[in-house]
Amino acid sequence: MPRIDAASIEEHVRLQTARILDAATALFRERGYGKTDMDDIAHAVGLARNSLYRYYKNKDFILLACVERDMGAFVERMRTLDSLYPDPVQRIGAWLDMQMDMATSPAHATMELMAEIRTDAPELRKRLMELHDAPGNVLQGTVAEIARGKRRRAAARNRRTLGYCSASDSADIRRSRIGSCGEGFGPRHGRPQCGPLPSTSQSGG
Repeated sequence: MPRIDAASIEEHVRLQTARILDAATALFRERGYGKTDMDDIAHAVGLARNSLYRYYKNKDFILLACVERDMGAFVERMRTLDSLYPDPVQRIGAWLDMQMDMATSPAHATMELMAEIRTDAPELRKRLMELHDAPGNVLQGTVAEIARGKRRRAAARNRRTLGYCSASDSADIRRSRIGSCGEGFGPRHGRPQCGPLPSTSQSGG
């Protein structure tokens, strides 16, 4: 049974996992992912190779765990941008700031190693895609929200324009009817003919 260096098994696993990821991150950055193997990582941690496999299936899963640890806080902050910034334009600004912070952080070098993982394992592929797509999903949703707002404003303008045109057309129709009210109306139709009112004064003679 392996020696326990903590107050509980759970604490021992947590500490040992952190040591593995620290050692693997350093090796990946120093040697490159392709030139690092499980023996190298086990040796750096002070574990036997078979003990390392109790924690991770292979070095692909170790790299994924390194990236998840480095990106965890970043991804969580990304997912809360919509509540922190209700205005989508401000949200895009915050998104860009976060992207710049990540690009200049030490974690970025670890993230770039994701492209070197070649696996068909469904679990690993799913977790990789979630990490890869998280920033893009936030940006795509924000841009879609801006587009919906623009369509709503355009529709409102169209409704106002149509309402104005309808009112203007109605006014033109009323004026046209008043101007032509004498046509077709006369004594022979049983209705008085429109026209100038007769003068009430009688000329003398």
